[in-house]
Amino acid sequence: MSTPLSGLRAVVTGAGRGIGRATAITLAEQGADVAVVDVDLHSGRDIPGEADDPTTEAIAALGSRTIGIEADLTLEASASTVIDEVVSAWGGLDVLVNVAGGAITPFEGSQASVTSPTDIRRALDVNLMSAIYLCQAAVPALSHSPSPSIVNTTSLSAQGVLPGGSYAGYALSKAALAHYTRYLAEDLGRLNIRVNAVSPGYIMTGRVRANSTATGYADKATDSALNRLGEPEDVAGTVAFLVSPQASYITGHILAVDGMTRLA
Repeated sequence: MSTPLSGLRAVVTGAGRGIGRATAITLAEQGADVAVVDVDLHSGRDIPGEADDPTTEAIAALGSRTIGIEADLTLEASASTVIDEVVSAWGGLDVLVNVAGGAITPFEGSQASVTSPTDIRRALDVNLMSAIYLCQAAVPALSHSPSPSIVNTTSLSAQGVLPGGSYAGYALSKAALAHYTRYLAEDLGRLNIRVNAVSPGYIMTGRVRANSTATGYADKATDSALNRLGEPEDVAGTVAFLVSPQASYITGHILAVDGMTRLA
């Protein structure tokens, strides 16, 4: 029986745990072959609430083809290496999902007036430049696909200001990625490559949940119109829709996955 993403060849970064892992598995459940990319393919093993088994094992158990690639995506050369390995193995590429990233500065001391320029530069490397490198490296392969698409991962913090102004460096890097997504969509429309982004709210990955008391995120459910916090699978399902044929006329869109969370 055909599934929505049958035959699609996808790269998902940051797929060792959290939103990336959930996304990779969801794409595989819907029929895609998925290359799992992370700086550490076992990155979830020491984090409470994250799965111990590699994401590639979970995908293989679903019957999809999979490749595990460890790479530091803040290095420009890594992007071409990742794309070349996937194209060599599978003959092409249809989908790129950039999830890799994260906050660099600890919650305390992450406000705009005190966060260090070094941390801001690192946040830009991790959250913005890594995605740009992958997007640019993937274009030649995607241009030969009949159903090419890119999905980047921004953040609720890129759309407004978190209470207390926390995670300023993270927020500005994600805001830049959101606008890059729009520009890339305009640029690549000529090649029929769709480019969108998801903008997650408070998503309870293992790492976020472990720190949720210190950050105050444990109490954020009441800030959502749905009165709950998000799960990685909420984001994963949205990504699966955006790369599917059902979204064939959607590009340049930043889709909030936040339960209509109020920031103030």
